[in-house]
Amino acid sequence: MLQRSPIRIIIFVVILTCLAAFFHFYNLNWGAPFYFHPDERNIASSVSQLNFPKQMNPHFFAYGSLAIYTIYFTGLFINMIGHFFTPLPLSLNPTFEQAIIISRLYSALFATLLVPLLFSLGKKLKNDSVGVLAAFFATTSTGFMQFAHFGTFEMWLTFFTTVLLGLSLVYKDKKTDLALLLLGVVSGILVSIKISHLAIIPIILFVIFFQELYHHRDKHHLYKTARTLRGFFLFFIITFVIYCTTNPFVFIDPQAFRDSMKYESGVVLGTLPVFYTGEFFHTIPVLFQFLHIYPFLINPVLMMAFIPAFCSLIFTIIKYRHISFLLLASYFLLLFFSQAFFFAKWTRYMIPTLPFVYLIIAVIFSDVIVSKAKQSLTRLPRCLLLLAMIIVIFVNILFTFSYFVTAFWESDTRIAASTFAKQTIPPEAPILSEVYDLGITPFNNSFSTMHLFQFYDLDNNSVEATPDILQAYLKRSDYIILPSQRILKTRLQNPTQFPKGNAFYHALLSGKLGYKKIYESPCDIFCKITYLGNPTFSFEETANVFDRPTVMIFKKED
Repeated sequence: MLQRSPIRIIIFVVILTCLAAFFHFYNLNWGAPFYFHPDERNIASSVSQLNFPKQMNPHFFAYGSLAIYTIYFTGLFINMIGHFFTPLPLSLNPTFEQAIIISRLYSALFATLLVPLLFSLGKKLKNDSVGVLAAFFATTSTGFMQFAHFGTFEMWLTFFTTVLLGLSLVYKDKKTDLALLLLGVVSGILVSIKISHLAIIPIILFVIFFQELYHHRDKHHLYKTARTLRGFFLFFIITFVIYCTTNPFVFIDPQAFRDSMKYESGVVLGTLPVFYTGEFFHTIPVLFQFLHIYPFLINPVLMMAFIPAFCSLIFTIIKYRHISFLLLASYFLLLFFSQAFFFAKWTRYMIPTLPFVYLIIAVIFSDVIVSKAKQSLTRLPRCLLLLAMIIVIFVNILFTFSYFVTAFWESDTRIAASTFAKQTIPPEAPILSEVYDLGITPFNNSFSTMHLFQFYDLDNNSVEATPDILQAYLKRSDYIILPSQRILKTRLQNPTQFPKGNAFYHALLSGKLGYKKIYESPCDIFCKITYLGNPTFSFEETANVFDRPTVMIFKKED
């Protein structure tokens, strides 16, 4: 495919891939030695307690075991190589810190590979211009850059789902047993990374059915039925075998798996109240994603362009019965709607939809800018289209650079705040802070009197978190440190759900509690661009609470 492309296009895609690699691999050790992301820590804890072949139970089933085992054996291999050159006295098993870095390396690798992959898919869907545009959008993707730096499995899911689209297009055009085998293998990998990706299976079944129905029209219906059933059977067998072999403890320790699934589903559906889903009360599905998630992941201009682009794609599918475009739209719709209506609407749920968003926009942009601009448009409309394209390109570059500087070039906001605190607050000063926030860890070694109050339970009638107990803490504390905006944001935005918490944070910010704010994480022009002027309230909280939270420090006034 690439050999038939003009050399300048190949060079351009290579440049984009190298630029993406820089964005994705730069500062992969961010947050060290604290490693603030809780999901990363859960994964790394699971990896670091493995010991082949004695102990291979991950004791962690929120994700599948395939990626966990891959990280473990990668670390084991690296340590074996290191031991060969420099004998190590310790175990060859990867440490917690190694597991963090290796998981981030895989995320960065998959994010970078998406650039040439999207170029290839764009070209297959239509032409070179679609591929180049999609590759450019992937290179300048805030969402890809962010999750390339997270040692979680969203980039794994995103990469292999995109590969699955490519295989679906290949199988649709030319049925082969190899293509069917690869469809089963990649589907098995996806389900083995996260079982919720079973939602993508209906598309594969449609592709198998479509291939037999439309490419064997001259055959008897019994023949086509038999061939279709054979395809379904082989696909399911391959997918199931891969899942079973890479997730053995689902069957060896079924109770732990069921307990984990029950907990995770309860959290996601909102039937199990937990402290970290407080922001999702009274949120409207679909609207929430388009107002508070996509503007961060793909920038507001590209998000606004996506809506008419998707409508145009649907029109094309209906008018011309374009099956390849139907597959593209179906992948997006299944990935989006399988997550959009959950109670928990975290940013990470939308990451696997991004390649399809970029391809849809690229298809329509290419059609409007390249094809129609060369046909019947007069000079003025042609100039307006060109101007619109320039604006989109400029905005993508601006938001990408701004996020890169804000999150990974500048100092970590928690470490910067701890440095300020060490220079300003006496070591023995009594300090009040919040629980369940790893952002407080840089402060711990510098201050001897640190009290963590359960602010999450202030509205839950907890005997350990009453207003009276809080008032006692406030009387004997000289400083208050908020390691992130996580509790403050949810309490201020949901006064009916959290009346006591809302009253506390309003009083704290207004000075009514007798405390004055002496520090807040600075937000320069790049920060304001990235978070649309407000890093605390603009987006769903996990858009920046892990990599660039807002830290506030308050001092009791005399």
